[in-house]
Amino acid sequence: LEFQIGRCDRIAPGKYVLENVRVRDPDSRQHVATIRLIDYFQDDHQVALILHQPEFQSAGLGHAWTMLHDRLISRPARTVLPITITATDVSIHSRTGSMPPMIVRADVRPEKENVRMIVEAEHPTHPLGPRLRVDLFRDRDREIPATKLVLSTEGTALPCSALAEYAPAIKSLGRDAESRGLMECNETPNGWSFDLKTSSFTNLNLSDLTDHLPHRVVGTAELHLRRCVIDPGESVDLVGSIESSKPSNLRIKTPLLLAMRQQLGMRIDEGAFVANPNGIECDLTVDFEIRDQTMTLTGTGNNVILYSRGRPIALAPLLPIDADRITTTLAPPSRWLATWNRVLLPSAPTVSTDSALAPQIRTVRNLDAEPTIWQQ
Repeated sequence: LEFQIGRCDRIAPGKYVLENVRVRDPDSRQHVATIRLIDYFQDDHQVALILHQPEFQSAGLGHAWTMLHDRLISRPARTVLPITITATDVSIHSRTGSMPPMIVRADVRPEKENVRMIVEAEHPTHPLGPRLRVDLFRDRDREIPATKLVLSTEGTALPCSALAEYAPAIKSLGRDAESRGLMECNETPNGWSFDLKTSSFTNLNLSDLTDHLPHRVVGTAELHLRRCVIDPGESVDLVGSIESSKPSNLRIKTPLLLAMRQQLGMRIDEGAFVANPNGIECDLTVDFEIRDQTMTLTGTGNNVILYSRGRPIALAPLLPIDADRITTTLAPPSRWLATWNRVLLPSAPTVSTDSALAPQIRTVRNLDAEPTIWQQ
C-alpha cells in the first residue's frame, strides 16, 4: 500500500499530528482510505491514536483487513504495548450505498503470547442506529497461530450495500438489504470457517439475487437463520426460513414452476401453468435444512410453500433434494454460481497425503523434441 501524508508535525516527545493522510493501492491506484487528521502518541506504556473523519472505500476494505490482521495482530513485535484507537465520523462508501458515520473505539491488548482486539462502533446521535461489536483474537499458543473473529450487530440492522464492492456477492442482495445478528469466523489450515448463528437478512431484492440466472424472480424477501455453519469445500449445516415480504410482491414465471416440478420434485397446481408474461403473483413461506449435499424443504399448513391470491399452488417435495438437482434447476453457468457451488456443495473427502503416491515427472522435452530430463 502507498501512504501519502500531507503534513507531519512533532509537537512533543512521542506525540505527532499527521494531516491529510491518503492510502491507495499502488497497482490499481485505487483509493483505500483517507483520514483528515491523526493524533498519535506513544510512551513506554501505551500507544494511542485518534483518527478524525476516516473515509474507507468499500472496494478497499480487503486492504484495510490486511493491515489490521496481517501487519498488526499477526506480528508480535507490534503488539507488545496496549494500543487504543478512537475514530470519529468513520464512514464506508460504495457505489450502491454507504454506512452512516459512526464513532469507533478499538483496544488492542496483549494476553501473554496472544493478542485480543475489541472494536465497538455506534451511531454518534441515534441510540437505536447501527451498532457493531468485533472481538478479534489471535491465538499464538497453537503450533500454527490462528485467528478467531466474532461480529455482532447487537440487535441493530446494518446496511449490506456498504460492503457490496468488498464482497461482490453481497451486491446481489440489493441496495436496501440489511443484516443483523452474530457471526463467528475461525481461521483453519484450509482457510476460514463461518458460523452465522441466528443471523437474519431483510429487504432482499430477489430480482438482483436472480439477475444472472435464467429463471428470474421479482420481489423482496427475508431470510432468517436458526443455524448456519459452513466450512467451504468440506461441510455445510444450514437451517432457516425464507419468507416473501408483505404485502405480496413476489412474481414467478411459468418456466421456473416447471423446473421446480421436474427437477426438485415439487407438486405444482396445474392451474398455475398459465401464460402470464409478468409472472404469477405469489406469497412464499418455506423452511429449509441443508446438510452437506442435500436440502430438505418444509412448507406451512399442508406443506405449502407458494400461495397465489390465497390459493396453494406449490407443495414442498416429500423427499430431500440432492445438490446436483439444485444446480440443474439454476441452469449453470452464471457469473456467481461457481462461488455458490464452492460454498454450499462440499467436495468429496480428501485422500490422506501420508500414504498417497507422489506424482513423478518421467520426462521433459525441449523445443526440438529431444529429452532433456529423464527420471528412473
